[in-house]
Amino acid sequence: MQNNAQQTLNEAKENEKQSLFWEAAQKYQEALLEFNKTGGNENEKSLCKKKIREMNVEKSKEFVKSSFTSKFTAEEQNEIEKQINSIADINDVGELLDKIGKNPNFCPSFQEVKQRARKTMPVSFHITNITVQDENGDQIKDGNNPDIVWFYQNYSFSQNFIVLIYLLPIFNKIMDEKLNIQNLSEYFKSKGIFREDFLKILDVAIERFFNGDYISTLYILVPKFEKVFLDLTQAIRKNADTIASRTQKGEKDKVWTQDKTLGEDFLKNEDVRKIWGEDFCEQVIFVFLSQLGYKLRHKIAHGYSKLDELNFQNSVLVFYFYLVLAARIKKAEK
Repeated sequence: MQNNAQQTLNEAKENEKQSLFWEAAQKYQEALLEFNKTGGNENEKSLCKKKIREMNVEKSKEFVKSSFTSKFTAEEQNEIEKQINSIADINDVGELLDKIGKNPNFCPSFQEVKQRARKTMPVSFHITNITVQDENGDQIKDGNNPDIVWFYQNYSFSQNFIVLIYLLPIFNKIMDEKLNIQNLSEYFKSKGIFREDFLKILDVAIERFFNGDYISTLYILVPKFEKVFLDLTQAIRKNADTIASRTQKGEKDKVWTQDKTLGEDFLKNEDVRKIWGEDFCEQVIFVFLSQLGYKLRHKIAHGYSKLDELNFQNSVLVFYFYLVLAARIKKAEK
């Protein structure tokens, strides 16, 4: 068995020399599995793990990332501009921001995306070895499931369309004409649903946003979203379970509690979806959490965000999520 592992490793190295990165990645994975079974030395295991990453990065370079441009007819363009202006031309800033937060068209329809993905799945996705990896070359969860990968590609199209065609033009227009640091801050304060300490932190993010410091904007808003979302969920529905408990076994069992984390399981919970709706919960998953989505929380919390991602576009997107929280719920009863 040890010889088999070594032979597989040698085959992986030979594939790498020939720039056969797909085959090399597969062979390094097989070698690692065999070394784990037979107790191979740590140097061999370490080499395999390192090479799996390297080969995944190299094979990703073989893809030409698809890009697309949407060309609209004059009639379609007029309709888009009409929808943008129907929001951006509202004089009352509070009403305008409520309109953004309550607009169902700014949230991809989960069921529609599922149906579209099911109908348009390329045959090639089922006859080729699909693998998706992160920036380090590590294969990500569900990255080898063609149905899930194709669904998220479709979802990404819908989400990008919303941001580029609607949210960015609206924000560009209202920031030129009526939205400013003071009235955006007052809007969130007027809702009466956010904690005082958060509002002070939010004021810093708003000031940084209007001064073009999108790094600070996102590093403030993205980590805070989880706690704000959980607090508001609990405030809206008292029986929504936002508290986790853990038990420590011993001579005397001990139990302690802590806030649940904002994960996919929580956002797929029936009570949570009754509050926020399926589409918004799925949008939170895609933008903040999913390894096949934007995963903004992971990137910012763990230091993986790139400078070109800390931009106006993502800042607008994250502010949109806070507008949804502010616009869709009423002041919690005391």
